[in-house]
Amino acid sequence: LDLEALVETVRRAVRPLGVAHRVLLTRVDPRSLGEALEAQTALMEAGVPAFHAFVRAYKAHERAALDGKPITRWRGPNAREAEADYRRVAEELLRELARTPERREA
Repeated sequence: LDLEALVETVRRAVRPLGVAHRVLLTRVDPRSLGEALEAQTALMEAGVPAFHAFVRAYKAHERAALDGKPITRWRGPNAREAEADYRRVAEELLRELARTPERREA
């Protein structure tokens, strides 16, 4: 993860478009959650909005895809944790949308 490149991309390519945006950290090592928190803090300090939630890297994602099932229907190791990560992202996004009705009208 190259945060400097990400921040620069947001500044040069995303902000000029004037679109709402937020960075989602994915493939986060479940054994190194501190690094994900540091990355989120660094992004916020750089003025780049980031989700508080993140998606950890579990084999469950790959195995569910190989079985042709969404993670919500796959039953195996870490399936519930993988599903919970996506649910947290969705809940955060829905809370934000509920707070900003003007975005829904645009």
